[in-house]
This record gives sequence, structure tokens and C-alpha cells, in this order.
Amino acid sequence: MKISNNKLSTVKTFFLKELASFEEAKLFFEICCDSWLGMAKTDLLIDKDKALSESEILKFFYGIKSLKNNEPVQYVVGETWFYDLRIGVKEGALIPRPETEELVDWIINSEKEAKFILDIGTGSGCIPLALKNNLIKAKVSACDISGSAIEIAKENSKDLNLEVDFFKLDILNDSTWKEDKLDVIVSNPPYIPVQEKIRMNENVLDFEPDLALFVPDDQPLLFYIKIAEFAVLHLKPKGSLYFEIHEDFSSETIQMLKGKGFVDIEIKRDLQGKDRMVRAVLA
Repeated sequence: MKISNNKLSTVKTFFLKELASFEEAKLFFEICCDSWLGMAKTDLLIDKDKALSESEILKFFYGIKSLKNNEPVQYVVGETWFYDLRIGVKEGALIPRPETEELVDWIINSEKEAKFILDIGTGSGCIPLALKNNLIKAKVSACDISGSAIEIAKENSKDLNLEVDFFKLDILNDSTWKEDKLDVIVSNPPYIPVQEKIRMNENVLDFEPDLALFVPDDQPLLFYIKIAEFAVLHLKPKGSLYFEIHEDFSSETIQMLKGKGFVDIEIKRDLQGKDRMVRAVLA
């Protein structure tokens, strides 16, 4: 690949031409510029003829190659924004989604007095780090079954200078559960039935971890049931349990939580109008 000069505008023209088949090509370019050059959208207009170094240009060349291979742009640049935090991401941890920001926002605005918070299935650590950044008095911890996810989360904690206790835990194995008493438990567990794979984008299936996405078709509430049982043992009286959920299983989730002894159960829709979050209180 060759370009005529090292100006940003020339690199942009080349980038968009190479990725012309992608509707998101302009957005991809803006994300790459933000991550690699520290340039926001407005900067791209003001300083469009900025001279780039050879190493900076090479990043765009390699980025084009990766994007053509359907690698998610967040993995290409190695980070994404989540609730005003720059979160490092790479294969081994799920890319944070906007609807999860809505879940975090709900907790921040509802649990200002919480002292002990646990996130189950933390992935990149985006949920507990955002909570710690806003609920600074709370002691926040988080667990995941994946060792690689825990390492990514710990890196983010260090980079953001936010103190969160990350530890490895298989929530499906109740013999490994700790005895802490908590004010809030939150989880965005795997909830997509395997049969839905046929409707999903290749860049998700090829790069994001199956472990963080899918559940058996005949056990769509597998993790919700186990986490609810964990919450019964580990929440303080009147403690709150928050889930991100599959829109098709909101009724089943409510009934399950009622059966476990939870009260004041509330479903919240995301910005797309889908049942996406639930809060329940331990009686």
C-alpha cells in the first residue's frame, strides 16, 4: 500500500477508499484517529492536513487489513469508551455495549449509599470500573471464570487508577463461593441461546469469546438462576441484584426471581425499547 504524502487528509482518503464496502468506514476512521492520534472529530476538521509519522501511517495500513478481516474496530485499536472511561479491550473479553452503560447508569443513580458491590462475569472490567469511578466510597470487586479476562480487567484498573478487586471465580461452582455480605450484586452474564448464532454478525462470532455470550438452548436462564442463588446467600437484607437480560426472557427472569424470594422486581427498557435490565431486592 502506498500513498502520495503523509498528510492526514490523504490517509483518510486512502482509508475510506480501501474500506468503501463498509457503511461504518467513516466511523472506523474517527475511532482510529481518536485512539492512535488523540484527535477528536472536531480536530479532524481543524487539522485535516496534519503530518503523520511513518509509524502512525503504518497503524492505519495494518488497521485496514484487520478491518477487512472483519475484526471489530475496538479490538483493532485496543480500546473503547464506556461511561466516560477509556477501557482497554482485546480478544478474551467481550466488547462493552451501550446498553450496559444504561445498566451502570441505573445503579449509579439508585445505589449512592452502597458500600460493597460485586460484579459477576466482569470481562474487561467496564462495569465495576465505571461504578468505582462514580461511587467512590464503595468497595467494588469483580469476578470472572476467564483468567485472560481478569488480566485485561486488572490492566484497565491500573491504567485508570481505579481500585477494584478482581478475582477468578466459576459462579456455576457453588463450592468456590466466598462468604461476603454485599449491598449490590450486578451481572451481565452470557444469555444468548446457541441457536441465535445464525442471526449474528461474523465479526462477533469470529472474535468475541463464546464463553461470554452463549448459553445452551434449553437453559437460557442458566447463569441467572445460579447468580440469584448466590445473591440469596451473599446480599444483605434489602440488598439489590441487577441483571442485563435477554429481551425474550424478561417474564421468565421475573418469575425465577420471585421464586427465589426477591421482591420489588423492576424491568427497565433500553434506548431501543427492549426489555434489557432488571432490578430485584432481597426480602
